[in-house]
Amino acid sequence: MRNIGKILGITIVVYVSIRWLLPLVIPFFVAFLLAKILNPIVEKLENKLKLKRSVWSSILVAILLLILGVAVGFFIKTLLDQIKHVIANLEVYKQQAGDFWEQCCCQVENIIGIKAKVIQDGVEKQIPEMMKHMQTNIFPTLMNETILYAKSIFIFVGIFFVVIISTILILKDYKKIRSTLENHPIGKIGLKVCRRTYEAGGAYIKSQIIIMFIITAICVIGLYLSGNEYALLTGCGIGICDAMPFLGTGTIFVPWAILEMLQGKYMLAAIYAIIYTICSLMREILEPKLLGNKLGMPPLAVIVSIYVGLGIYGLWGFALGPLTYILIKEIYLTI
Repeated sequence: MRNIGKILGITIVVYVSIRWLLPLVIPFFVAFLLAKILNPIVEKLENKLKLKRSVWSSILVAILLLILGVAVGFFIKTLLDQIKHVIANLEVYKQQAGDFWEQCCCQVENIIGIKAKVIQDGVEKQIPEMMKHMQTNIFPTLMNETILYAKSIFIFVGIFFVVIISTILILKDYKKIRSTLENHPIGKIGLKVCRRTYEAGGAYIKSQIIIMFIITAICVIGLYLSGNEYALLTGCGIGICDAMPFLGTGTIFVPWAILEMLQGKYMLAAIYAIIYTICSLMREILEPKLLGNKLGMPPLAVIVSIYVGLGIYGLWGFALGPLTYILIKEIYLTI
């Protein structure tokens, strides 16, 4: 009963902390993590080149920002180029969509006997009503969502600058901050829990990133070999989709393969089915080895923690669920 009470108490404290406290302090956690990663480099440069620690801290963070800026700029440039290409070929795509719709109606006629012309006329009659519904309901909702997204981007930029400034300040006094925490009883326990959580959580994040990059590479190569002119952008999008729980590559490739089959493009449908199969097999092989073993959790516990996390925390539960499990386990073993 004592152990059960202890576990319940820790669980409540961890849940409350992650639910309400974490959003307030996460920029400083991220800054401290970046400072921990950059600190060994700063120490080496400080000892060899004899410049002030604050100078090297600012230089390293600036280099990190430059690399990140180049990567984001390349992605945005590629995205804008793809959007321009779509707009330039909009009439072609409209014609292709019309041809595809006509082929689908003909396929339905061949399968169930309903005339293609009847289907087309029935759908065309519904189009004005659908447009009216979109104007009165969907478009205002999209405008409201756009405003919310704009506010979110503004908040994100502010948090980003807080992280950067905090990283520089923490790097400048990293030794003093670390020494203060290690000499304080509560700080000592906190560092011990954070160290173990960092090791396990780092393994989780690292494993997910490795799997995502491998899946993305498979998708990009497969789409490039199939002749898709948007192979890079589409492959990256599918790779990100695969990292999301309960989505996976099948969310994109299965409907895509079916659409290609309806158009009579059986080779493309087969290629997409093969890419989907390879991605699924790679995740099935890599996830238990990379994730389960390093995390110290059996694969079933990982899936359960993700599922429960999604129910409790929403979309971010795929990361916060395993983090909650790790924190409860490490705090229980420490105190």
